[in-house]
Amino acid sequence: MTAHHDLNIAIMAIGFAQSLYAGIMFLLKKHSRLPDHILAVWLFFISLHMLLSLLNTRFSLFAFPFLPFVYGPLLYVYVDSLISENPRLRYYYPTLAVPVVAFFIVSLIYRSEPVLDFDSFLVSNSLQGLRLSYAILLILSFLGYSVITFIKLHKHRIKVRNLYSYTSQKITLGWALFVSISFFVLYAAVVILGFTRILVRDFSPDPVLLGNIVLVFHAFAFSIFGFQQDRIYPPPRKQVQKKYSRSGLSAAELEGMKQKLLKIMDEKKPYLEPELNILDVAKSLHVPRHHITQVLNEKLGKNFYHFINTYRIEAAKEKLNDPRNDRFTLLAIGYDSGFNSKSSFNTLFKKHVGMTPSEYRKKR
Repeated sequence: MTAHHDLNIAIMAIGFAQSLYAGIMFLLKKHSRLPDHILAVWLFFISLHMLLSLLNTRFSLFAFPFLPFVYGPLLYVYVDSLISENPRLRYYYPTLAVPVVAFFIVSLIYRSEPVLDFDSFLVSNSLQGLRLSYAILLILSFLGYSVITFIKLHKHRIKVRNLYSYTSQKITLGWALFVSISFFVLYAAVVILGFTRILVRDFSPDPVLLGNIVLVFHAFAFSIFGFQQDRIYPPPRKQVQKKYSRSGLSAAELEGMKQKLLKIMDEKKPYLEPELNILDVAKSLHVPRHHITQVLNEKLGKNFYHFINTYRIEAAKEKLNDPRNDRFTLLAIGYDSGFNSKSSFNTLFKKHVGMTPSEYRKKR
């Protein structure tokens, strides 16, 4: 137990310093936005948690950790602001802090009581109701906010295909999905370990130590990836929005817009630009973005991502069919056709053609 105690102290000290430093760096980040500020607040809460836990090893300040109730809500708020085109503080955000405040008060009141003692967790006494309420509500907090966050990220990954012709971790937020899932899975493991410790008296692994390790790891992960995260949605072009109304197009207008869109694709070949987005096309046609989306969805039955990459695949097929291009590598042909990575070129080509670019070239 002494070894676990000493290691726990070291982990908390590292977590305090790392989270505090990372939070300050986010506040000082050049061109920082609301998601950066929210992540900074989250990191400061982790740092405060570690500091209070350290102090609580020497002084009886709190009966149990109350700040874990803030991690689920802040994960949700951070992702919500990250995937919003116009991130802002929502009116209901303060209500998410109610469980934190409530358990903070209770933790102060019972600071001299062994509320979360593993050996007496299931013992029927005056504190049993508090123990069970704390455990159940904390589990529901992690579970509920994790599920809501996963749903939001999934919807976001579908939405960006109407805006971008390419994918990346910073656009699809694949890193956020991975870190969020691991956050949920690892904390589920902590809960399972905690219940095992309750039922098995001589169970040696310390759930508190594992919980602190998981928290420090995710503070580090969100710091690294979050600091590199840029704006997902391009800033709106105000002049286009002012000139055109937000109303939909009539059937005749849809057909006319479709012909204009197809003409510009054939003549100007904007799909050869690897980082093409829907605002670039809207600017070329002098129309608002939602008109392009309406034409793609209603007249062509495609989202922007599939529409543009269909042209890129046809361009790649044309190059692969030409023996004069055999001196070029497949990667060079992919880049020259507008793809921004080898993986996306191979994946989309095989999905559309039924074989890889290499197999297609050999078949020719």
